[in-house]
Amino acid sequence: MMTRLSLMLAASSLVLAAPALAEDDGLTPEKVAAIQRDEAAAQAKVNADYGNRKPSEMSNAERGQAIRDQQKEAAKVMEKHGVSAKEFATFTARMTPEDNQRAANEAKRLDDKAKAEKEAEAKKRKGDGEVHIQQGFSDADPVELESEEGAEPSVDVDGSLDSSAASAPVVDIGSNAGTVKKSFTRKSSKSSRRGR
Repeated sequence: MMTRLSLMLAASSLVLAAPALAEDDGLTPEKVAAIQRDEAAAQAKVNADYGNRKPSEMSNAERGQAIRDQQKEAAKVMEKHGVSAKEFATFTARMTPEDNQRAANEAKRLDDKAKAEKEAEAKKRKGDGEVHIQQGFSDADPVELESEEGAEPSVDVDGSLDSSAASAPVVDIGSNAGTVKKSFTRKSSKSSRRGR
């Protein structure tokens, strides 16, 4: 009887100490969240390799190969984090509700961090994201409106370079930049209305 009791005490101490040992080895709810995130990314990669098809849409050979590829990717993730699949499964099965909440919070933090990094990378590729608009032209900062590939830039200040300048509409540069001067005035059109 005494040996049974001591044997059960020894076994129970090993079972109860397993979560504490796992924490000492480095498994925490935060690390569980990181492992689950990496594992989901690996599974998504394998699914993309098979065209994101449902298992029912694959042949038996494709389905078997897809499962083997998923298992291989999961093993790589576990190896990367330095934990065995058995330790991971045991730790996640024994997580308390508080541990589950910590893992969920860490998963949200990792998602937010990845989203911020993605936005920063996109912003870096695009530049600062602002469109700079130049208001008007000046002799100090001329703007080339038309150019031919390989030709040197030329600035037409008085219209002498362009032979078709005489037929082009006159553009007033100043407060009404970009508007075309019209050949009639508003005053004459208003006076004709008043006479009626």
